[in-house]
Amino acid sequence: MADHDHRDSGTDVPEPDKLLGVLADTAKLRVFAALVLAPEEGIPAAAAAGTAGVGAAEAERALANLAAVGLARTAPEGYAASPAVLRASLAALARRREEQAAKEFGTDDPARLSVLLNCFKDGRLAYLPEKFEKRRIVLEEIAQRFEPGTRYAEAEVNMVLQGLYPDYAALRRYLIDSALLTRADGFYWRSGGTVPV
Repeated sequence: MADHDHRDSGTDVPEPDKLLGVLADTAKLRVFAALVLAPEEGIPAAAAAGTAGVGAAEAERALANLAAVGLARTAPEGYAASPAVLRASLAALARRREEQAAKEFGTDDPARLSVLLNCFKDGRLAYLPEKFEKRRIVLEEIAQRFEPGTRYAEAEVNMVLQGLYPDYAALRRYLIDSALLTRADGFYWRSGGTVPV
């Protein structure tokens, strides 16, 4: 089934939470599903109601709500689905997330951003990658938490790393093994990684 591109319609792309709010209602979701399964020419409201298993009045309300957020459109035979709105909304959300991450992580390198977005959730390290290249990207990001030229006691290093990852001792070892932190005489200092300018 062909689908009309929502971006070409000149309307704003709705936020995903708004779309989910509409589709969270069972009747609206069932009516939307009926439209998705219908031919591109659409189906009358009564046919959508029958396929969805809802009453005529409930189907009319659902169609009005779906149309209000762009998930339904008028078609030659009645109503048709506009699932491209879902894709456009998710694509816009992904672009905003990448832009925000680029600012947060200080990089616009797509490969680096992809690794950091997958590994960090809500400012914390969700998991440490197994592959060396990806792990190195994550460790370099973590090393940014330490100021070059400053010596840190082990308790200070632990406090920073505990805020990022439950196994802070392993993280500390990885930073040392990767030559991003150096340890001597009970103190640590940053010895590798990039320095933002």
